[in-house]
Amino acid sequence: WDGAPPEPDWAAGLARPITGEQSSGDGYAVREVDGRRQVLVSDGLGHGPLAAAATGAAVSAFRSAPDGPPDVVVRHLHAAMSHTRGAALAVAEPDPAAGLLRFAGLGNIAAMIVAPGERRRGLVSLPGIAGHQRPAIRGYDYPFSHDSTLVMHSDGVVDRWDLDDYPGLAGRNPLLAAATLLRDAGIRRDDACVLVARGAA
Repeated sequence: WDGAPPEPDWAAGLARPITGEQSSGDGYAVREVDGRRQVLVSDGLGHGPLAAAATGAAVSAFRSAPDGPPDVVVRHLHAAMSHTRGAALAVAEPDPAAGLLRFAGLGNIAAMIVAPGERRRGLVSLPGIAGHQRPAIRGYDYPFSHDSTLVMHSDGVVDRWDLDDYPGLAGRNPLLAAATLLRDAGIRRDDACVLVARGAA
């Protein structure tokens, strides 16, 4: 995204368009506000410029959203996107100091917490489209420690990946982890986006 702030060392993402398109309807953003670390993944409906515009509106609204937990931020995004075709999106707030990850999502954004020695834990997104109708928006809390990793992706990435297939990757730069998952699990017949956030920066 043009004008994007530099990414921190605790989170990074990548997005690419469906084969044949110049712009991706999938995207992500990272922000830190008043001590909160928050990340967004958005999948604008369809493909091409209108899908990209929906995700662009989500990213802009996310960067300017009021300080608040993910469900408050998602409500802000929903209200800000009524002029677009809408998007599936999710916002997460890793807080390893509190041992929690706060999460709120609408639609089919996949989100998983991966921790050493544990099975990955899927996070709950509710049905709905940000910017349309009046979806139920609710926040959920999950255990999240300094050695946990959050992976979020659009439905352009198949969810059969396993970080254990890549020894040491969870401890490497989040951008490398995101790029690896996008390369190996992304599909070319859809826009695709992967974001990785670590508990320890």
